[in-house]
Parts: sequence; structure tokens; C-alpha cells
Amino acid sequence: MNLNPTSLLLQRVSESFIGKVLFANPDDTYPIELAAQTTVFTWCQSKTVYDRLIQSGFDASKAEFNATWTLSSGEEFDHVIIIQPKAKELLDYLIAATMPLLKMGAKIWLVGDNKSGVKSSYKRLEPLSDKAGKVDAAKHCLVYNAQKIAPSPEFLFQNWITKWQQEVAGQTFTLCSIPGVFGHKKLDKGTAILLEKLSEHRFMSDVKQARFLDFGCGDGIISLWLHNQTGAKVTALDDSALAIKATELTFAANGVSDSLTTLGSNGLKELKGRFNYVVSNPPFHTGIATDYGVADSFLANVRQHLTLNGELFVVANDFLKYAPMIDAALGTHTCLQRDKGFAIYYGKQKKPK
Repeated sequence: MNLNPTSLLLQRVSESFIGKVLFANPDDTYPIELAAQTTVFTWCQSKTVYDRLIQSGFDASKAEFNATWTLSSGEEFDHVIIIQPKAKELLDYLIAATMPLLKMGAKIWLVGDNKSGVKSSYKRLEPLSDKAGKVDAAKHCLVYNAQKIAPSPEFLFQNWITKWQQEVAGQTFTLCSIPGVFGHKKLDKGTAILLEKLSEHRFMSDVKQARFLDFGCGDGIISLWLHNQTGAKVTALDDSALAIKATELTFAANGVSDSLTTLGSNGLKELKGRFNYVVSNPPFHTGIATDYGVADSFLANVRQHLTLNGELFVVANDFLKYAPMIDAALGTHTCLQRDKGFAIYYGKQKKPK
């Protein structure tokens, strides 16, 4: 079982995890190993990690893939373990959500790679707990903990939702986001360039009946723009439970929830059927690490989910080698635009020869 350096560090202090443990934001299958010695629950924001845990034998009744933790409430955990996320606001969110679940006198743990910012992030534990400090260090990682000494404020999910009015590509609408979602509180440049180019596209005449897929939906900006532009229903897919929730909130804020289907999926694994249009600003990070695997797998398999003459639109940093991948999947591609370090690629499903 291959474990990340953070989990190898947690192994060194595993004798401390006595009682009931909640992993918030796990990034590998270490909870399975720890579950052999104590009671372990996992709160996953990644569908990939959730699937890997369940497929590797973790008890599904003790795991949740969701933007919020709902399997239990009240002070019942002896330990909460948080893997340092890339976004510091997500760390604040995870701390706020899990501290009310800790027993008085119990411990919250934070572990991360040196490059993740964990060395400064542990100070975020101090206002809510006591004796925050380093426990161990190895393999370029650090682990800290702190003891809960006072009642924690009630976690109110609605307080973590950010709403704003966004203008882009001829439309104005409300966007909603929560910490950890791509493009949180701002309009991503690549997405803006993509939507401006799509506003020039001539969609097919019966477009209201067409099937649209937004791969890597983030806060739902592409999905909502596509729906507003065409009147069609949209399927929004993401690995992140936080992104799925944000997209649902965005559609609800604009009164068009009936036009949205959301799907949590590791790449395209959970997706069924074919689509007339697939649009994506695909991710190339996993946690804090650069990882092209998600986009590579998406482009390699998108053909299986495009109808005959189905169209693919992808925006990406122009240094990424996506053009040959689209060629391999669809036979050819067109670069519609290069601007501000981004490229927009277009491909079309051709009839097999």
C-alpha cells in the first residue's frame, strides 16, 4: 500500500491515536491502516480518495464524500487529523467544521509537506485550542497538534458561502463559492477567455435539447453560462464535493436548479452516456502537487462520451501539451485562440473510418 510522506510521518506517531479518530481531507489510504488499531472515520472532499478507500476495504458506513460532515454531530471524537490543503481558507473551513466534533481535552492534528505552508498554518489552531506545537518531522513533512480546552463555536455552513455578481461574455449572474473551490471569489482568466470565445460559437439549432457536460465544474460558472446561453440542461462533474456543492448553490441562487445535474467522479469513471458538447477548464493539480493525470485521462477518454459530431472545447495554460492528446482522441484539433498565457482547443467527434 503506497502512502504519501505525510502518512508515513503519521505512522511514526500512530500510538497517540487512541479512541475515535476523524480524518478530514485524507489524501491516501492510511486511514485503513490506522483502522486496524482504533475506530476511524473519514470525511473526503475528493471522490478519487473516497473511491480508493472504499475499494481498498475501508468501512463505507464510516466514510463520507460531501462538502459537510453529516454522519455524526456533537463532541465525540478523540482526535481529528487534517491533511494540510493547498488553500488556507479551506484549512480554516475544515478546522471550523471539525472542532465542534472534538471532545473537550481531545486533540486536533495538522500534517503537511514543508512546501505546503504547514509551518505557519498550525498557528490557526491556537485561537481554538491550547498547547499548539510541533510533534514530529520527517521526509520533509511536519506534524503539529493542539488540545481542545474550551467549547467550540457552532459550525454554520451558510457563513462560509461567498456570493457575488459576475459579468462575463455578455451575461450577468450570481456565483456562489466555498473555500477550496477552484476560482474561489474570483473569475479565472482562462475561464473568462473560454466563455468569450464560446459566445461567438454558433450552437446547433435544437440546442435546448442538446446534452452539455462541464468537466471540472468548480463554482458552476461554465455550467450556468452554458445554460443561460442555450436553455439546455447541463451535467456538471467534478472530483471535489466542495465544487459540486458550490455549483448547486450557484444554480439555486439563479433559480435554475432544475436545469442542473451534478456528478462526483474520479475523471469520467462515473459518467454515463454521450454529450453533444463537452466543455472544460480541466485541473492540473492534485492537492498542492502539479498533476496532469486528470486532464490526460479526461482527454484520452472523452471520445467515449461524445455523440457523432459532438464538440469538445478545452481551455488550458498554453504550455500544457494538450493538442497531441486531442489529436490522439479525435483525430485532429483546432487552436481557436491563444491569449494571456492560455489556449483554447476545439475538437469534433468524427465518424469512424
